[in-house]
Amino acid sequence: MFRARIRMEVLREAVEVISTLVTEVKITVSKDGLEVRAVDPSHVAMLVLKLQTAAFEEFVGESTEIGLDVEKLRDLIRLAKPGDIVSLQFDQTKSRLVCHVGKLTRSMSVVDPAGITDPKVPNVSPPGIAVVKMDELRQGIRGSESISDHVTLTLEPSGFTLHSEGETDRDQVDLHIPKESLGKLEVKETVRSMYPLDFFSNMIKSITSADEATLHLGNEYPLKIDFSIAGGHGEAKFLLAPRVEEE
Repeated sequence: MFRARIRMEVLREAVEVISTLVTEVKITVSKDGLEVRAVDPSHVAMLVLKLQTAAFEEFVGESTEIGLDVEKLRDLIRLAKPGDIVSLQFDQTKSRLVCHVGKLTRSMSVVDPAGITDPKVPNVSPPGIAVVKMDELRQGIRGSESISDHVTLTLEPSGFTLHSEGETDRDQVDLHIPKESLGKLEVKETVRSMYPLDFFSNMIKSITSADEATLHLGNEYPLKIDFSIAGGHGEAKFLLAPRVEEE
């Protein structure tokens, strides 16, 4: 059983994060809220997203799984205006999700959740941690996108650096944020990893309401990005596999 009412802005925020990696998603419902675990088709990136019941205007849920087409959810959001409340109800007997926006009712077929990958979340604990402002990360990404398809992130006791370079060392971008400008920095020695810029860029751009994100970084280690959603009533994390540097 699942029935809920949610602000359009909160639903849009969650859907934009999910759509970064997948076109179909399995939503796990419980009495405590919703959870999504998804991995992209190339198995380079993963997402874990949780919405607490406090993220909703109303929430009634029992243990169940619902498979949904992400683009249909985006179509639903396009029907809503800012400030609208979207009502959602899972009709299990007819295998559909019934949605109400204002005077409009939209019914959508669901996807068999058994056919959607349900990834196991690895226990990733990189040694370096930094809390970085989102607008600074976006600036570094904008500077990198025109010259490279990868980005190198570095944490050292003095601060955080985002670096990208083109085919020659004359074309490069460096974003350096000193320790005193970071919300938090925990690293004993320098750690560095390279990541595919398209994935990293899409992840950062999908984070729309959080002012900062926590980056967990190690040497040639998966990157973990923690951030809050739904006004602090939800949490999410991306995992991104490193790109092995060529000798």
